[in-house]
Amino acid sequence: MTCVIVGDSIAVGTATAEGLKPSRRPPCTMDAKIGIPSGQIVGRVHAADLLVISAGSNDPDNPKLERNLRAIRAKATGKVLWIVPVPARAAALVKKVAAVHHDGIISFNPGRDGLHPHSYAPIIAEVERRIK
Repeated sequence: MTCVIVGDSIAVGTATAEGLKPSRRPPCTMDAKIGIPSGQIVGRVHAADLLVISAGSNDPDNPKLERNLRAIRAKATGKVLWIVPVPARAAALVKKVAAVHHDGIISFNPGRDGLHPHSYAPIIAEVERRIK
C-alpha cells in the first residue's frame, strides 16, 4: 500500500515523528512544508492508496479555505485521512469536506503552542492502522 503525507508543519511532524525510531514512523513519503497555506498544498498531492492531509492551520481565516480543501481532496486517488487542525473555522471546514467524501479524520490534543500536537503518537497510530 502506498501512503503519502501532505501539508503543513503538522504533516512534517507526523512524517518525521521526532523522538521515534525510524522503524516506528509511518511508512509514508512526505511532501509537506512548515508554514504552508492550504492553497499551496494542492500541488503537493500525489497518487497514493492512502493520502494523509494536514491543511488549514496556517490560513484558518482564508475565505478560499474551503475551496482549497476541496481542491486538495479532488486530487486524491485513494483513501484519505484528514488531520483536523485546531483553529475552529478550519476544523469545521476540514470535517465538512471529509464528511462529504466519507474520509477519515483524526483530532489531537494541542501542545503548549495551542496549534501543534502535544504528541504525534496518536496520529501515527491511526495512520498505521489505516495502512494495515
